[in-house]
Amino acid sequence: MDEFEAVYARMLFVSQRRTQAELAELLNLQQGSVSEAKKRGIVPLSWCVRIADLFNVHMDWLRFGVPPVFMNPESKGYEPREEATAVFRQPPPPPLEGWREGELPVYSTVGTEDGTFPEIGRQVFPLEFVREGVKVFRVQESCMAPVINVGALVAVVPGAPAEEGALVAVLAGSGLQFRRLRMHGATYELHAEKADRVPPVSVPTKSEWVGMYYGRAIWAFQPL
Repeated sequence: MDEFEAVYARMLFVSQRRTQAELAELLNLQQGSVSEAKKRGIVPLSWCVRIADLFNVHMDWLRFGVPPVFMNPESKGYEPREEATAVFRQPPPPPLEGWREGELPVYSTVGTEDGTFPEIGRQVFPLEFVREGVKVFRVQESCMAPVINVGALVAVVPGAPAEEGALVAVLAGSGLQFRRLRMHGATYELHAEKADRVPPVSVPTKSEWVGMYYGRAIWAFQPL
């Protein structure tokens, strides 16, 4: 199978979808987008990121067929079996020669049951962007565009102080969200760039803010 067919098959397998239309709906795409990708023979990386986040699967398995399948198999209720995934396997990519300078792990914004964020890949960044304690997340929400687009890599310093107007990461639901911080006296307000789609959230007390604040965003690499 070529690259598209192999990755597409694994996407259908893990999402339990059967058709292009069902997969397109899951990815918030027009069905024609899947057809066009098939003609080109390449699955866009953003689709893989979306599936990896939704179903907590390893990017190496989704893109290259390298097991294991799931980040946390226990949360799925079963262990992926070797024979179930063998049909979707491709030869693994050439191994990296150890750690590369400027390389950082990239995390999903979808948290696990224990409150951590699974690693979904690794990326090399210019050294001037690398600093101690920084964590890089792949963004999946669109309400912060054009400041942060879907698929952007955003660096966060957990626990760093945040002032008026800062771009911050906050814990919400089962994951991490990015918002613009506004201060009104002792009240914190979290604003999306697309205010017509996502209304501001007011955080009236310091204790509530401490409970939901994760860290400050310091830079973002936007997808082309």
